[in-house]
Amino acid sequence: KVNKIDPKTRKVYIGKESIGFEKLLITVGGAPFIPPGITGLNKYKNIFTFTRKNDADKMKSVLKGVKSVVILGAGLIGLQCAEGLAHAGKKITVVELADNILPVALDDEAAAIARYELLKQGIDIITGDTITKITGTGGKISSVTLKSKKKIPCQMVVVAVGVKPNIDFLNGAGIKTDKGILVSSTMETNKKNIFAAGDCTQAVEILSGKTMPIPIIPIASQQGMIAGYNMAGKKKEYNGGLSLNALQFGGAQVISYGFIRDEVGAEVLKKQSEKNGSYKKIILKKNRITGAVFVRDIERAGIFRYLIENKVNVGTYKEKLLEPDFNWAYVQNDIRDQLFTKVQ
Repeated sequence: KVNKIDPKTRKVYIGKESIGFEKLLITVGGAPFIPPGITGLNKYKNIFTFTRKNDADKMKSVLKGVKSVVILGAGLIGLQCAEGLAHAGKKITVVELADNILPVALDDEAAAIARYELLKQGIDIITGDTITKITGTGGKISSVTLKSKKKIPCQMVVVAVGVKPNIDFLNGAGIKTDKGILVSSTMETNKKNIFAAGDCTQAVEILSGKTMPIPIIPIASQQGMIAGYNMAGKKKEYNGGLSLNALQFGGAQVISYGFIRDEVGAEVLKKQSEKNGSYKKIILKKNRITGAVFVRDIERAGIFRYLIENKVNVGTYKEKLLEPDFNWAYVQNDIRDQLFTKVQ
C-alpha cells in the first residue's frame, strides 16, 4: 500500500521502501463513503460495504446464517447488491434517504418502473428514510432502527451510499485536491509529470463546465487514455465527461445521460407506452440536449450520447427525437459526413 508520494524526490513510498519515477499516474479509485451518525456501525459482524470482489466474497461466506438483509442506499451499487442477495433467497429491504431510488441516474417516472421491477423480485424499498441505529447481541446483528423509528429485523447490513475519491494518502504531497485530485485538460496535476485519472479525480463535466468527480467506468477509461497519451509524449486533451448510466433491473433496461432532473428553464419532451412499458424523456436547453433517459426502448440511445457530448443544435428536428424511427438520417448532413463518409 502506498502511504506517501514525494514530488520533490520523485519517489513513491510503500512503508519505508520507495520506488523512483520519472512520470507518475495516480489511479487509486474511490473508497466507500460511510455516513456518520449510525450507532453500532462498528460494533457488529456482518456489516459490509460493496465495491470490491473481496466484499462479495466475505458476504457469500456468511450467507448461510442470514435470512434478512438491510441495504442502505438505493444507487446502482446498492440495488445490484439487493438483486444478487434476493436471487440467493434472502429477504431484502433497501433504505434510501432520497425520495426515490437512483436519484442521480433516473427521474421519478423511470425510477418508478425500475422500482416495480425490484418489487417483483421481492425486494422491499423504503425511501425518505435512513438507518440511525444497529442493534444486536454477542456481536451479531438483530435489527436496524430507522430515523422514522421503524425497526427492521435483519442479520446483515450493507452500506452502499456511494464512493468518495481515495485521496487521503496525498496529504503533505502538495498535489492540489478538492473533492478529488484536480487535473488539467491533459490529466496532469499541479505537479509536473504527475497525472491522475478515474474515480479519484475531479475533472470537467462537459455540460456545466464545472469540475466534479464522476465515478463511472467509461469516464475512468477515457481519462486513463488521455493521461497515457500525454505521458507518452503525444498531447491529447480531455474535453469533459458526461454522467451516463446503463442499468438493468428485472426486465427493464435503462440508459440515462446528463442531468435528467435539471428541468428549470428547459423544454422537456416525454413519451411513455403502457403497451410495452417503455419510457423516454429528453431535456433541452436552447435546442441542445442536456439530459435523456430511456427505459426498455434503448436501441438508438447511443445517438443521443453523441448529440449531448458534441452540443449539437437539434432545433430543426427536435419534434422527431422521441419517434420510434429516429435515427442518424435526421441529424445534420455535415455531422453524418464527418462520422460516416470521411476518413478519420
